[in-house]
Amino acid sequence: MSAGGRVPDNAFSPAVAACLVWSSFVLLRLWQVGAGDIGAFVVAGTEWTDASSGLPLTDGAGYDGQFFHRFASDPFAIGERVAGTVLDSPARLNRFGYPLLAWIAGFTGLPADWALVIVNLVAVTLLGLLGGLIARRSGRHALWGVVLPLYFGFTFTIARDLAEVVAATALVGGLWGAHRGRYALGAMSLSLAVLTRETVIVAVFAIGLVELWALARRQRPIGARDAIWIAPGAVVFIWQVTARDRWGATPLLAGGTGTVRPPGAAFAEQFPTLIDTDWLGADWLHAVHAFEVVVLLGVVLWALVSVRRVDRSSPVVPALIGLVAGASIVDVPEGIWIDRNDLRMFVDLYAVSMMVLIMVKARLTVPALAVATCTALAGLSFLAGA
Repeated sequence: MSAGGRVPDNAFSPAVAACLVWSSFVLLRLWQVGAGDIGAFVVAGTEWTDASSGLPLTDGAGYDGQFFHRFASDPFAIGERVAGTVLDSPARLNRFGYPLLAWIAGFTGLPADWALVIVNLVAVTLLGLLGGLIARRSGRHALWGVVLPLYFGFTFTIARDLAEVVAATALVGGLWGAHRGRYALGAMSLSLAVLTRETVIVAVFAIGLVELWALARRQRPIGARDAIWIAPGAVVFIWQVTARDRWGATPLLAGGTGTVRPPGAAFAEQFPTLIDTDWLGADWLHAVHAFEVVVLLGVVLWALVSVRRVDRSSPVVPALIGLVAGASIVDVPEGIWIDRNDLRMFVDLYAVSMMVLIMVKARLTVPALAVATCTALAGLSFLAGA
């Protein structure tokens, strides 16, 4: 990617590129897999959703998008079945921000199934804009910012109406706002992030620890800067209390599928399975997934090495370290490193890692090509019917 050339050097370049890439993916998937029905993106299953939803149904449990569709249709309803869907666990409320935005978009007349897709496309476009702003501010061509919205995990997210794109955009926006000293904007964006995906709480918690340490050592007085961790923390607390009052359970304590392991244990245990396959045979999706793991780890490790070049007062530094620590101990029953979801669960870690690499002007040609290759292969898997 040339720093010059004919591509305009402004933040709209990566935004437009991201919008075109992901809009094309949506249209192709709608035509190839959804048979023209946008409701197919929800992946509603007969176990939790019935025909009153108006969605195409598959036999079995379906996927998470059906619960986002329920909340996007009526976010505050407490009935057993809303918009045709029964809520399987209050833990779904931990990601309330995404369907809430889709519900708000519905005031324009968009039905919930369309609103969920449109919100993701708007979010990924904004992430491209943020990437362009970060790149320009860091003294490099704005188009390098496109590496943020081209994460391969977004393929799974956009194809199935999930929350990771909104969470990543809100996280990056909050960190960049705080890095630039715009603490009110940073606090609002991070508050949306923690309401959209609970894993972001780790980043905010790490920021809070660093800021509390600075206050305890009297390195600075309490001030507007502290809004970036106090406001998101307050939002998490208030939402947990509200959800318990309304739905009868605390979402963070509702027993999701995540588990905590000793640092590195999950990866060490799952690594043999990750590489034990005939990569040139029929199991090409496994090969793609293994390549994605290599690329993600490469980006994260490079960011860890490079983060020392970021201003130590920036909240980006503790956010990255906190997310790396969190990723080293989490697991899911399927195995977080071998579950073929294009590593969407690590979206926040990827976003902050790539944000660091953009900020320090790291050479991004090789990682950008690797990420783009993974994203293209992941996209092809969905267009083939995955």
